[in-house]
Amino acid sequence: NLGKGKTELHEPERSSKIDDFVQNVASENKPDIVFSQDAYATKNLEKITTNLSNNIEGSRFVLRKNLINENTKDHVGIFLNEKIYQLIDIENECRKVLENKRVANADFFNEDRRAVLVLAKTIIGGQKFLLSSFHAKKNKINDPQREKHIIEF
Repeated sequence: NLGKGKTELHEPERSSKIDDFVQNVASENKPDIVFSQDAYATKNLEKITTNLSNNIEGSRFVLRKNLINENTKDHVGIFLNEKIYQLIDIENECRKVLENKRVANADFFNEDRRAVLVLAKTIIGGQKFLLSSFHAKKNKINDPQREKHIIEF
């Protein structure tokens, strides 16, 4: 969570603190996958990609995201190390599943822009992982209902 609404700082100040945080965490922990959500400018998300790649030797990170609100740059995203994972596009399959689910229930997971799903296959070994990140809002759906939709989807 990039902290919008939880801080008095404006984005330029927040961005500097986030850059430092990402550099430190990347250097110390060497993550292969990082999840993000909240309002954050595209140029600053690109800096996160660069900071991850530059602070983890032999890595090359990419971002898969859904933009929730163009005005606020609210997003949900997953940064992945392309040196470890091959990313497989599953958008069409996800869209078809949602369309089929909505035939029976028009309100089924109507917050789909608030989710990003990525199928990642390890380059060595070929294991597949379905990764997802959700940025939920209280749009007339309670947490147990939302969780049920996510699991069913």
